[in-house]
Amino acid sequence: MRASRPGQFPGAALQRRNKAAFTLIELLVVIAILGILAGWLLPALSAAKSKAAQSRCINNLKQIGTAMLLYMDSNNDTFPGPACQCSYHPLDWIYWRTNTALYPPFERGPIATALGSANRSLFRCPLDRSDDDRLAAVAGDENGPYLFSYSLTGYGLDNGTNIGMSSFFEGPVGRETPYLFKQYGIHNPSLKIMLAEEPGSNNANDNPSGSGPINDGRWEPGSEPLTKRHGGGAVVMFADGHLQTVKWKFGEDEANSKPGW
Repeated sequence: MRASRPGQFPGAALQRRNKAAFTLIELLVVIAILGILAGWLLPALSAAKSKAAQSRCINNLKQIGTAMLLYMDSNNDTFPGPACQCSYHPLDWIYWRTNTALYPPFERGPIATALGSANRSLFRCPLDRSDDDRLAAVAGDENGPYLFSYSLTGYGLDNGTNIGMSSFFEGPVGRETPYLFKQYGIHNPSLKIMLAEEPGSNNANDNPSGSGPINDGRWEPGSEPLTKRHGGGAVVMFADGHLQTVKWKFGEDEANSKPGW
């Protein structure tokens, strides 16, 4: 047995080793403290991440809306087509159909061309993450799913009059009857939604009505809701070019989107 140094008890080294180690109670206290800190920090980190995604969404719509206004400036103040399910037209604001054997690719759309960029991610909110409900809704449809987040307000025709906010074209391409909509047809443009953000899924945190995910480039107020993915709200661009995050119910009031009101 190793001899102790003068003045040292044989158990002193063992006592020092015991003091340097954590006891079980101390370890549990540390774990509990870490758990409390995580409980405080994780919601804050999640909120910061959501806020950053919302900022990117705002930037997306700002660029798209600016390109939309540039397009109209170059086309006698005329809005492009709504890119709706009903029919394709070369003047649709976005080429979204995935069947490129029948339709031109996204990159050749008027607004993508006006942007000078064919970056698809610019047309989709970072929080719009799932395609499952979109794909299920269009199974067998030759158009394919609408894989973007934003849409152009389009009320369509009322007794042969286009009430906006997009132009409409009736009949086959080349023999169509145009119903053009001009910027001057908008009363109080600072109060009217031009570009909307719709739900991309049936998830209750995204879709307030359960009416199905976005399925084309046209937003029909009253029948299609705004998303609620941004803390109960959606990012929208008004016809004067300013952006705002509004509660989804804001879109249910046609006074906030009907151009002639």
